[in-house]
Amino acid sequence: MECAFKALSVAKFGGSLLDAKGKGIPKIIKRIKEINEKDRFGPIVVFSAPMGCTNALIGIGESYAQSTPLPLEPVFEVYERIAKAHVKGKWHEQAVNELANYKALTEATLDSVNKRFSGNIKARILTLGGELAMSKLADNILKSHGLDSCSVSLQDWPIVTDDNFEDAMPNYELSKKRIHTLIEPLEDGKIVFLAGFLGVTADGLETILGRGGSDLTAVFTSCLLKDLYSTETLLYKDLPVQSADPKVVRGQKTKHVKALTYNEAHKASMMGMKIVQSPAIAMARRFMQPLMVVPIDEPEMYSVIESETSGGEIVKCLTGKSGCAILSMNDEKSRSLEDSLRIWERRNDFMDLGAETMETGERIRDFLFLDSDFLKKNEEKLKGFDENMKVEYGLGVVTLIGDRMKDSPGVASLAISAISGINIKRGIFAPHTSQIILVVEEKNVNATVAAIHLKKQEMNKIH
Repeated sequence: MECAFKALSVAKFGGSLLDAKGKGIPKIIKRIKEINEKDRFGPIVVFSAPMGCTNALIGIGESYAQSTPLPLEPVFEVYERIAKAHVKGKWHEQAVNELANYKALTEATLDSVNKRFSGNIKARILTLGGELAMSKLADNILKSHGLDSCSVSLQDWPIVTDDNFEDAMPNYELSKKRIHTLIEPLEDGKIVFLAGFLGVTADGLETILGRGGSDLTAVFTSCLLKDLYSTETLLYKDLPVQSADPKVVRGQKTKHVKALTYNEAHKASMMGMKIVQSPAIAMARRFMQPLMVVPIDEPEMYSVIESETSGGEIVKCLTGKSGCAILSMNDEKSRSLEDSLRIWERRNDFMDLGAETMETGERIRDFLFLDSDFLKKNEEKLKGFDENMKVEYGLGVVTLIGDRMKDSPGVASLAISAISGINIKRGIFAPHTSQIILVVEEKNVNATVAAIHLKKQEMNKIH
């Protein structure tokens, strides 16, 4: 097949662009048309579920597990409203029928929930009632606007994953054997819709790619096809990547971050910026696939994420995250906890803060958790590792991000001088890992970000 030099864009539109009334749909159609005209081919379009739908489906699934079922109607009313507003002519009836089919399939799966809302059943409910319904609806929207499109059916699903149903990882070799389901419609001149978040096991059971998994769908699809096409990954968001959240640093001028390394993007996303889902960044780095984060209203304000960026500031961005906690426990007992969390739970949202010998002679190890809700839900289970463990809740982290900080001593002292009136609970000064982390009380997170951001220009003059 002669297609080696064709440009192919894989464009992902997140749930924040798909509100319950579908106000973002005209912008999305416009961007898809622009890509199609630019490349004269494709694109592949990945959709998340509309904002709030995944959380609503989780609530409904859990209500079935507790034998107090909540109605599914509110979720599908979102799709019906979007269809009424944006699907024209004969395609409207088709869209309504297909949505009714997805609703029936979701209800039938909900009826099979028995005491636990988990595993393949959970993956099936979240994707049938979420991304699969949305991608089929989007296909009808585009068709009714005169574009030649199609959606990939569940039977032909190209993303094959492991059996970790609720946090699955795609398998490149197995998925490669199924890429004809993408290539054939593309070569037939179609725009191809692919539901985000969804995978299947080798024997055809639905899985989900973790929270924010539609990013991974788009990145993995680009990597799967990069031997055949010149692939470009476009992750559309509602706002450009900026030096700090404008809502947090009110009155200050934020700077558009034009380029980030994979490392900087991973650290910023993990510490609260939510630029791109971490497994998606890891996948892009593995295949050296550049990513473009594109604000839907200002596509010229895009940010590129790749292995190296030329020039660049010392401190690229500042991020704040609430809802953190510090867990303190016996050093020896901490080893089995750490193994359990990293290997069995596959959690990477905590950091080892090191151990200290107390006056009693006991060595205590501290861990910083970025998700205190996980600790609250599992506190009794965690006490099985050390019944005397202690947790300090109500904390937040403020993080300075930039690969060049490792060659620029003085950044940490400038940051601390900016917040002399704020109590720093812990400082993790690790510029060689492209981040300096300050642990503060939750109530002080925004004030800390704002105060340090005022010094950002000064920090970027350090040599």
